[in-house]
Amino acid sequence: MLFRSRLRTGRRTGVSLGGRGTPALIVLSLLLLLTSSTPPSIAVRDGASSLLRVLTEPIAAVGRGLAVIGAVAADVQALRTRLALTLQERDEAAASASRVASLEREITELQAILDLRSSISFSSIAVQVVARDFEIGKRLVIIDRGTRDGITEGDVVIGAGGTLAGRVISVAEGSAQVRLVSDPEFTVTAEIASTGAIGLLHGRGANPLVFDDIDALRDVPVGAEVTTSGIELTSAIRSAFPRGLSIGRVVTVSDPSGAVIKSAEVKPILELDAARTLLVILNYGGGLQPPVSP
Repeated sequence: MLFRSRLRTGRRTGVSLGGRGTPALIVLSLLLLLTSSTPPSIAVRDGASSLLRVLTEPIAAVGRGLAVIGAVAADVQALRTRLALTLQERDEAAASASRVASLEREITELQAILDLRSSISFSSIAVQVVARDFEIGKRLVIIDRGTRDGITEGDVVIGAGGTLAGRVISVAEGSAQVRLVSDPEFTVTAEIASTGAIGLLHGRGANPLVFDDIDALRDVPVGAEVTTSGIELTSAIRSAFPRGLSIGRVVTVSDPSGAVIKSAEVKPILELDAARTLLVILNYGGGLQPPVSP
């Protein structure tokens, strides 16, 4: 009995509370609705909105700042990527262009040597420069042919256009050493055919060649071509170099007043320091022959 009475009491209490609370809520809602347009309510609402904006604006500013930083970082990374790709493309293009230019130059040299070989009357062989010795006071190169190819010490070496390049000074079975015209120890008798000026020409390394001991009465025009004189008296007495090989052109002339001889500077026609393909004359046999023993 007691248990049942409590249950009934609890149900009645809850219903009575719910019944009293519902009208109160309705009345409160009506009051808020009726007063929402009044100045106090508007002031309260505006104040709350301002307070909310003040509280949320720093957070929004931080968010916008983070967004800007993220965008800048993305742009920088994109620029770095593009720069890296551009540098790579440039290097690849430069390497390719350099290789193409090198091949074109080599083709030009080979063609010039082939044309030269077909135009000269001497027996000859084409060679490649495989090493260079350009220390101070030296202008030597190593070529890839030697005694087994018929090359001997003293053979004349020429380049494209029939230009004098140098002379073989030592030979091995599969290689040979050539002293270039620009070497300080190289000397050749040369002339200016148009004026008859004759003198001795020798190298000075990277500097222009020196053409000296020239008769002061002979004209030496700037720009004139200098060639080997190639004096030949008999088959046994002749110059160490064939006549008419081009060497270079006069660039300056030194003609002191009252002097009996003068000199000039000559720029080689052949790019001696860069030439890669040359021609060795095999059957010239110039220079004085050694005396025959009795």
